[in-house]
Amino acid sequence: MENKGWHKHIFIISLILTIFIFSIGFFLSYGLDILRVNEVDTLIKDYQLSSEAYVTQKEFINTFGGDRCSIIQSRIQELKREIVDVGHSLSNYGERSLFRKKDFDYLKRRYFLLELRFYSLLEELRDCDNRYIPILFFYKKDDDVNTRQGYVLDEINEDFRNQIVILSFDVDYKDEPLLELIKKKYNISETPSLVIDSKIKTVGIKYSGELRPTIMSLLNPIDLYARNHNFSWELKATGTNKSEYIKNLFEQINKTESNFGKGDIYLILGRLTNNQTLLCKAIDFYKKAETSKLEEEALILETIASIDCGNHPKEYLLNASIIWKKLGNKFRAELDRKLASFEPIDFELDPYPIPKINKTINGKEIIIGNSSFVLDSSDILVSQTDRVTRDWLSYQLNLSPYSTELLIVFSERLYLPEAELLSEIGWHEGARIKELKKTQLTHKIASGTIAVKINDSWYAPDEKGIFRFEVPLDKILYPTTRFLREDIALIIDTHGINMIVEQAVRYRASAVIGCCDGVGKIRAAKYLSDKGIKVICPTDKYVPLLLMSGSSVLGSPPIKLIPTEVILGGRPIIIRTDEKIIVQDVADYTTVQSYYDTPARYFKILNQIVDIDPIYIPMNSENQIRKILDSADFIGSNVIAVRIYSMDDYLAVKTWLDSDPRHKAILFHSISYPSGYRLFEEFPFQTSFDDINPIIR
Repeated sequence: MENKGWHKHIFIISLILTIFIFSIGFFLSYGLDILRVNEVDTLIKDYQLSSEAYVTQKEFINTFGGDRCSIIQSRIQELKREIVDVGHSLSNYGERSLFRKKDFDYLKRRYFLLELRFYSLLEELRDCDNRYIPILFFYKKDDDVNTRQGYVLDEINEDFRNQIVILSFDVDYKDEPLLELIKKKYNISETPSLVIDSKIKTVGIKYSGELRPTIMSLLNPIDLYARNHNFSWELKATGTNKSEYIKNLFEQINKTESNFGKGDIYLILGRLTNNQTLLCKAIDFYKKAETSKLEEEALILETIASIDCGNHPKEYLLNASIIWKKLGNKFRAELDRKLASFEPIDFELDPYPIPKINKTINGKEIIIGNSSFVLDSSDILVSQTDRVTRDWLSYQLNLSPYSTELLIVFSERLYLPEAELLSEIGWHEGARIKELKKTQLTHKIASGTIAVKINDSWYAPDEKGIFRFEVPLDKILYPTTRFLREDIALIIDTHGINMIVEQAVRYRASAVIGCCDGVGKIRAAKYLSDKGIKVICPTDKYVPLLLMSGSSVLGSPPIKLIPTEVILGGRPIIIRTDEKIIVQDVADYTTVQSYYDTPARYFKILNQIVDIDPIYIPMNSENQIRKILDSADFIGSNVIAVRIYSMDDYLAVKTWLDSDPRHKAILFHSISYPSGYRLFEEFPFQTSFDDINPIIR
């Protein structure tokens, strides 16, 4: 009995001791939680006080003047240290809390808000020297990969202690709506994810060896957004030897009087040789460039901002924005303003439609070439830049894009003999514009077009900033193209109707002239035609897409100058729908210029509209024009559809036309070249052109 009583007493005493010890632990944990919450709360209040002090100082400077950058610099280290301390304390204490989880969740939300506020403060450093690069780290708790990424960032933070700030966000935290907004802004769907300097997003773990070069490039931003583009692409595509091109371009520097041109030469050389010194030297000449108009000044400001070299891009972009606003280009003004402040930019994509061929017309004969334009001194003609005032491929960068001096011989001068070069007639848009200007019309250059990358394709805008017209990659990769962001290109050497729409509308053009060798260019031609602007396409490969559309577009039209005006087109020839038409085509695009297929494009579409009898003769090598003529003679056809490019083309067709006045040649993609021009001149009653509005009767 006594033993049983003793055991009972021991049990009761043990129970009391256990409860006592547990109570002590309970109250101790509760007390520690209070202390932890109070400590984190104190840290947050200290940080808030520092932030408010900074804001007050900034407002004082804005009102009374002073050095805003120096204020930020003096505060940033203090703010950075405090927010790191808050983060560590919150992380350590929050996981141990037993009783005050709700309090810690509240503090965690306050911490996230402080991080976002700190992030906005860092953005204000962008136009200051020695700014800090923010790295946003989106993580998932209790995940080994995310934990390793955190350790890597701790290491990076030690290496760049006075140059970067790391802000961490738990992607699963749901109590703060702003966190969801920032996740949406950067499209965060996986962890770990990093957003570096609001520009570069990475997904998956990134080790220090990968992060260091990225951070270094941001700390020393020279032509940053252009680094991933291959500016040798066009050289390779045209068979130009890169080393020889670089050597010859270096030789042009002392021959170039234009500072704008010298800047572009150094820009190209810096990119092709990966030489940052040359890139920064380009800026020296851009700053000295003599600008003839406000628009040129805006392009120079944007250019300097794109290359950077420590020139505070924000200031240059904001000044460019002011100029664009004065010029009436609201879209461009807003674009530069948002780029300067790193605001999100939404681009509207709405490709302009090309009408479908849905007509079937019965007729016995077709009149091709009746369409025409008349231009005189009252007209405003807007053109592309490339092959007009500049030609970077043949080293002709000695002029500003807005020069009044027109080039009339281009890269052909590098490989053709003078007998075939025919420089007295001239080549491409430059030579044709020189002729049109004899009427005393006003000619304006469209340069500096913005193109943006949307869904892996590039587009140029209309006058309202709606992106409608595809731009081929080779034009984006011109080495004179500037990049304001990886997906925003500034094209100086515009090439194609698709790149001159905004300027044509803003300049109140009555006519435009440029390349039409692309679907995007035809969309632009249709768009401008629908606005009552005449479109001249000396190079017309895709013009047949507008057949029977009623558009005011002329493909490769002949030019007739009379004392006070010029007539383009107006070369009607009549062909029967039942007669044989010998049409040039291309069998192998690797051995023949693709432009030789333009006649076939035209007649294949025309044959969907009216029942005709074309016979297609494919070329599989250059200088096969005699295959077309032999076929015509063999079949007894009096009508051929061909492209005239070379002297060989010209001589062969000239002989054929001379042999019989009934012979007729419809010339496509020909007026740009001296040989094609001569054939139009010498046979005004036997030649016609790419008329998209033939008369069928």
